[in-house]
Amino acid sequence: MTTSKSPRKVLRLAHDLAAEVLLPYASHFSRKDFTRPQLFACLVLREHQRKSFRGVEALLVDSPQWLADIGMAKAPDHNTLCRAFDSFMKPALAQSMLDLMAELAKQQRTLKRNRRKPLAMDSSMFESRHVSRHFERRRRDTARADAAKKGRGNGAKPSTAAAVGSSSASRNSRWRATAPRT
Repeated sequence: MTTSKSPRKVLRLAHDLAAEVLLPYASHFSRKDFTRPQLFACLVLREHQRKSFRGVEALLVDSPQWLADIGMAKAPDHNTLCRAFDSFMKPALAQSMLDLMAELAKQQRTLKRNRRKPLAMDSSMFESRHVSRHFERRRRDTARADAAKKGRGNGAKPSTAAAVGSSSASRNSRWRATAPRT
């Protein structure tokens, strides 16, 4: 699989992939303004550029040549992109797209799998750049605990506050058990 920082190349590749899997229109009665592969390519561009729906709309309006590359006469409205995003996030459609991407990676021999580590991906539908404070704190605390374990070496005893179970340690026992304060 080719990696690229060029938004134009990403747009074209996403359109080509989607054209293999998606029907042009969701219904016989759909408006014929944009095909589903075109909308999918615009949404992939949105993720690639880390823009909002309005941001990618503005980008596409300013790039008529990119639109011509995938056969669009005008840029889709941000509401159209939002509705397309909701329709693409149905499990069956997402599964077929993931299967196609895995097959493409297999054909191009770019997916180097380690048999001991399973291939996994996040399917929470949340954007990857949004991280909760709770998650950040737990990740930081876990890293500190791992560093403390490595620093103690073999046979070292844990800190006395966590072992004795003082009143402050018992109140925060959930956090003390995973990451003692330094």
